[in-house]
Amino acid sequence: MPITFSEYPADGETLTNFPVLVILTNTTAGAGFDFSDFLSPPYGDLRFAAADKVTPLDFEVESWNTDGRAHVWVRVPELAHGLEIYALWEKLGVAAPACTTNGAVWSGGYVGVWHMNESPADAAPQIRDSTEFGSHGTCYGSMTASDLVPGMVGGALDFDGANDYVNCGNHARLEPAHVTLSAWIKATGNGTHADGNMAVSKGRLGTSPYMAWSLRHHLTNKKVGALLGLGGSEIIPYSSASVFSTTMPFAHVALTFNGSSYCLFVNGVRDVSVGNSNPINYAQTDRTLHIGHWGFSGWLRQFQGLIDEVRVSEVARSSNWIWACYMNTASNALFNSYGNPEFQGGPRVTNVNSVSENEFMTLNGYLISTGMDANVSGAVFWGTNDAGRNAEGWGNTNVIDGIVAEGPLSVDVFPDKVGQLYYFRFFASNSFGQAWANPVHTFRWWAHFQTGTVFSTW
Repeated sequence: MPITFSEYPADGETLTNFPVLVILTNTTAGAGFDFSDFLSPPYGDLRFAAADKVTPLDFEVESWNTDGRAHVWVRVPELAHGLEIYALWEKLGVAAPACTTNGAVWSGGYVGVWHMNESPADAAPQIRDSTEFGSHGTCYGSMTASDLVPGMVGGALDFDGANDYVNCGNHARLEPAHVTLSAWIKATGNGTHADGNMAVSKGRLGTSPYMAWSLRHHLTNKKVGALLGLGGSEIIPYSSASVFSTTMPFAHVALTFNGSSYCLFVNGVRDVSVGNSNPINYAQTDRTLHIGHWGFSGWLRQFQGLIDEVRVSEVARSSNWIWACYMNTASNALFNSYGNPEFQGGPRVTNVNSVSENEFMTLNGYLISTGMDANVSGAVFWGTNDAGRNAEGWGNTNVIDGIVAEGPLSVDVFPDKVGQLYYFRFFASNSFGQAWANPVHTFRWWAHFQTGTVFSTW
């Protein structure tokens, strides 16, 4: 199934190693995407590839609901206007690749990513960090299974504003000199403090400044904001307008610091930007990362509401990056364009190499898959020009006898010109379709006219 990103601006910067959100859901019965088409359940046969349908892309499945939606994060090497990727599926007997669990999707500068979609009622209530660093969080307070609720992406956790929080530990990787902190938050109540309840915090009360950094909600004016401890000062930027009411949805809030200035973004738009070259102060006595409160005994500033998709990067993300994060989640059906699935029941074949012999050339290929019908016919097309996928344009065709099985293919051909550059492509077909090897391969036959001695191979 082709997926394109035409809503990313044509004049926007190219974003390197960007995790895009792909949402899969059943379409009209008998046409389009359907979870029942997966042959290695639940999603062992899911793969993502670049526009060539071959180059694999790392992905992580956040949620998989065959009665609703699947949320999948796919790392694209370069996000730019018009990017096209492919989702692939429907293969028996395969397992999900390592990238689904090893943090590869978040290798582009992320040091902590919490999807907030685990149940607090589990025997070991951990909120998993999806990066390779594994700063998993532990639930505290009175959180139960009912606190796992629908969020912006899959599930979110509902904090009661009294004693619920998640402790993600004190890890050096979470103390970068430059930082981007972001989360989707939805305030639903008062919390414990009138001028700012902490959704995410790093550090606590100690020597001034009080906080390394945090995202927070201001109860009185319904604004969102951040607190950033820089050198000997404490910066408290709030959004320019109210964000929350009793009926308002989630808001995406992000704080960046690049060593010379900090910025506050609300729903993908830069709201506050101020220069400050003081370094972030990580000298507090307790530098634990908390989700849901500020971890200072007696002054907890408990957040009341929903929190989803908490992320920390060791780089200050650009405005284009933060806007794309917001739009890709908030307006996925607009940011992503999902094409109609292409039925791929045909075989797949590739070229391997060629070897020069005394009186002929051996052309080698490989049948990668028979597809949905094992009655596969095979051939190799070759000649002095590359005719692509036009069978009639090739000078020579050698048909492989019988039914072709998955595995190596080998055909002997007899060129008539020593030193001539020849092209070849293997070909396979079954009742569902046909496939040409791509890209084309070339060879030269170097047999000696007088003795037949082979003095070079390709």
